[in-house]
Amino acid sequence: MNIERPVKRRYDSPLRRGQALSTRTAVIEAAWRLFAERGYAATSIEDIAGAAGVSRATVFTAVGGKPLLLKAAFDVAIVGDDQPVSLPDRPGSRAIRAEPDPMTYLARYAGLVADMGSRVAPIAEAVRGAAGADGDARELWDAHLAQRRRGAENVVSDLLGKGGRLRAGLSAEAAADIVWVFNDPGLYGNLVLRQGWAPERFQAWLAESMRQLLLASQPG
Repeated sequence: MNIERPVKRRYDSPLRRGQALSTRTAVIEAAWRLFAERGYAATSIEDIAGAAGVSRATVFTAVGGKPLLLKAAFDVAIVGDDQPVSLPDRPGSRAIRAEPDPMTYLARYAGLVADMGSRVAPIAEAVRGAAGADGDARELWDAHLAQRRRGAENVVSDLLGKGGRLRAGLSAEAAADIVWVFNDPGLYGNLVLRQGWAPERFQAWLAESMRQLLLASQPG
C-alpha cells in the first residue's frame, strides 16, 4: 500500500524575509565601507562580518564571497539601493529623460552624475585597484566602463531628440566621448572628496562644462 507522506514546506514569513533583507543590507554596507577605506585585497570576509555584526557564514549566505560582495556593493552604490531595477528604469532617470529642454536636461543629468558620484567614487577606486590582479574585479570594472559609455551615447541621443544642436564639427560619437569623461565617478572623487568642492559647485560646473563643450551657442 502506498502511503502519501506530507510534503515538508519551508517555513517563510514576511518577518523572516525582512530580517534576511536587513542582514543583506548590513553586509553590503559594511563591504562598501571597508572596500572603500582599505581596498579589496586588504579587506577579508572576517572584516566584513565583524563590521556588519554577523558571522562569517552569514556573509556567504546573505551575499556570497568577496567577488560577489564587491559587485553587490558597487551595484548598490550606482543605483542607491539593492532593488533589482536598473538605473535607466528608475523614476529619477525617467523624469530626467522626460525633460524637453536640452539645457535643463543637461543640468538635471549633472545632478544625477553628482548624486551617483557621491556613492560610487569611494568604491570605484577599490574596484579599479582590484581589476589589475583579480579576474572577477576586472570583469566588473570593464562592464562598468562599457555601461557608462552606453549611458553617454544615450545622453547624446536624448539631446538630439530634444532638438539640441551639437557644436559645429562635433560628431555624435565624439560628443559621447565627452559625456563619458564627465560621468566618471573619479571626477567627483577628485574635485569633491579630494579638493573639497561643495557638491553643488561640482554639479553646476559639470552642467555648464557639458553645455559649452557639447551644444552649439543658442541664439539671443
